[in-house]
Amino acid sequence: MTSSNLQVWPRISIITPSYNQAKYLEQCIRSVLDQNYPQVEYMIIDGGSSDESQAIIHTYADRLAFWVSEPDRGQSDALNKGFRRASGDLVAWLNADDFYLPNALERVAEAYLRDPHASFYFGNGWRVDEKGDYKSDYFPGDGVAFNRKALIHALNFILQPATFIRRTALEQAGYLDEQLHYALDTDLWIRLSALADPLPVQAFLAASREYAQAKSSKGSFERLEELRRVSEKHSGLPVTPGYLCYFLDTLHRFAGQHQDIYPPAYRKDLETFWAATARLMEAYGALPDGVPVADQQTFDPPTRASAPVKRASLFKKFLRKLYHLIGRLAALD
Repeated sequence: MTSSNLQVWPRISIITPSYNQAKYLEQCIRSVLDQNYPQVEYMIIDGGSSDESQAIIHTYADRLAFWVSEPDRGQSDALNKGFRRASGDLVAWLNADDFYLPNALERVAEAYLRDPHASFYFGNGWRVDEKGDYKSDYFPGDGVAFNRKALIHALNFILQPATFIRRTALEQAGYLDEQLHYALDTDLWIRLSALADPLPVQAFLAASREYAQAKSSKGSFERLEELRRVSEKHSGLPVTPGYLCYFLDTLHRFAGQHQDIYPPAYRKDLETFWAATARLMEAYGALPDGVPVADQQTFDPPTRASAPVKRASLFKKFLRKLYHLIGRLAALD
């Protein structure tokens, strides 16, 4: 990146919402500031942390466009505070327990310059453990693809920390729904993609940290009901195949924690039902493990004549990937 390019690079506004995340916060901040990207507007919206978060923020305060530490009404409220201050061509949020990978902002800027009219830009990333060590790629196989039907009726396959939004599209969509705590990103991606197609970025942009205390891991059945409401809002169906997969994932884990009530044989039955439910997502452009097929590709449900061979193959594939799917579901907010 040379100085002669400074005038063409889009400005990127990044907001980090944080509350008592001092354990991870500095790695998050450094991953933004070490990008060596010339047009960054970085803000931290802290919810009034009582740990070492404010001391860490003070260390980097001279490199921040704005920061505040005060009580808020939750993550959506905190993020909307930042979004309304943002002046970038692109805006993004990076939770305090996630981090960007090297050259992420440059890769997104290049995508924006190729197509400045996309509603948002999203890439691949890493799933990492609590220490930040690599576990697996988020999108397996052939890379990143988008399918709106799959997003609405199947799983939320968008890796949130690897997503950057065109600011004017965000303003048109109306920011985050502050009534949502778990499905805020799912709802936003669906609303944004109704305005204009998003652009998949074939690059590794961010790392999503997965651990027991992560919000998506703790939500349990409260999270499920919020996901169901968002799914119904956009699909018109009170229950979609994707929602059922979220439900079965949660029930499977719950049953494993209460084996006095739900014996191992019952969990096996759940897995069989889960596999059958996941195959229903094919009708909406998603493979049984939740990975979407691109919108521009034709993807018809299997015909009666072809079903025995194709479905048997997909069933075996799903069973091999069942615990990979559990990991993907656990990573989704």
